[in-house]
Amino acid sequence: MRKELEFIQAENDDLYEVGMIYSRIHEDLSQTINYPRWPRGIYPTEESAQEAMDKKELYVLKENQTIIGSVILNHDQDLGYENVDWQVAAKEDEVMVVHTLAIDPRLKGKGYAGIMIQKIKYLARQQNCLALRLDLTQGNLPARNLYQKHGFYFTGIADLHRQSAGIDYSEMFEYNLKKPHDQLEMIEKVVDDFVTERDWHKYHTADNLAKSIIIEAAELLECFQWDDEYDQEHVYEELADVMIYSFQLAQFFDVDVKKMICSKMLKNKMKYPVEENL
Repeated sequence: MRKELEFIQAENDDLYEVGMIYSRIHEDLSQTINYPRWPRGIYPTEESAQEAMDKKELYVLKENQTIIGSVILNHDQDLGYENVDWQVAAKEDEVMVVHTLAIDPRLKGKGYAGIMIQKIKYLARQQNCLALRLDLTQGNLPARNLYQKHGFYFTGIADLHRQSAGIDYSEMFEYNLKKPHDQLEMIEKVVDDFVTERDWHKYHTADNLAKSIIIEAAELLECFQWDDEYDQEHVYEELADVMIYSFQLAQFFDVDVKKMICSKMLKNKMKYPVEENL
């Protein structure tokens, strides 16, 4: 069962564990593919975490007081950002830049990176930012897929003058904090903001959310209990509750709702071909 998650500024006591997470990431990258091209022993390190913490830019995600991952957040747009065709017109202090999002590799595939991104979005809105921006090393497929799944838009490639590190070009991404790009993303934002503002995520375990879906579905069914006459507005409200909890369960599992539904519909087409149902 997932415990309460905290997303807070790092303190001195957190530095050692952040450094250990960086070390485990470097070891993992050495055995797989170093998509971000992080040079082992150079970046990121406990020393770079210390530097970010001193500037109050290092944040950690904790579960039951255990650090799951970290990220550096500031308003520093590197040389070359000014040449990108950004979609959001914003002043420097209205843009939050995401650097070095790192999740303990022992916890890969559990949805923590997606949760971290949701926390970052909320923090940025609290600070009245208009956009999130970030750059990825060209070809960093896992990170590209992660950010695009969470609504970031690819805005092109840019020369960030990192040739000395062996990086000719970087892929640039932006998230519009004020105007989500599609209706589904807007609905997910409204639901997540409501829950986050009330600090209810700590209660939203998979089993609690699944139970809530069943309870709300039963209340929907109750609208039709005795006859064909029903209160249409009441039906819409109960249907909305079923969908709200379904969105939250999908968010818990860090699943792309659109891809999930399309994938299931593809299976349904194969299971129930048209010619067999004519």
